Amino acid sequence: MEEMKGLMIFTDGSKMDGRVGCAFVVFYNKTELDYRKFRLNDSSTVFMAEVIAIQQAVQYVKANHLGQVNIISDCRSALMALSAAEEARDIINNIKEDIKEYKGKITSTWIRAHMGNFGDERADQLAKEATLISDETISFVPSKPDKK
Repeated sequence: MEEMKGLMIFTDGSKMDGRVGCAFVVFYNKTELDYRKFRLNDSSTVFMAEVIAIQQAVQYVKANHLGQVNIISDCRSALMALSAAEEARDIINNIKEDIKEYKGKITSTWIRAHMGNFGDERADQLAKEATLISDETISFVPSKPDKK
């Protein structure tokens, strides 16, 4: 992978001992600026954790008006869902809409997991830590529409 520069947000999801968490970490070049960790309900899948990490990263970018950002994930299936022309899942369509509405530029990149990349390793560590948060910080129930 080419040298990564600029504002990057690495995302990851994790399931350990039946507990699910996700996280994102914000880097500028190789300097860590910020991160967030979220515990999901235990019935969540790792895929959903990956998607929610991306969703939270996009919302963070929008809330902080970060300009051009590359969101980097090791979950190819989540990124493929986001780039698909047709998508049935509301959460994926909501993320696509958020990206489209955003005035800056949000790009997404796939990275192979566990290849020693500093950002991916840090996001992985934070996602694992998120599984240890005592209470859910994000309740995700796919059968009901999101109430915001």
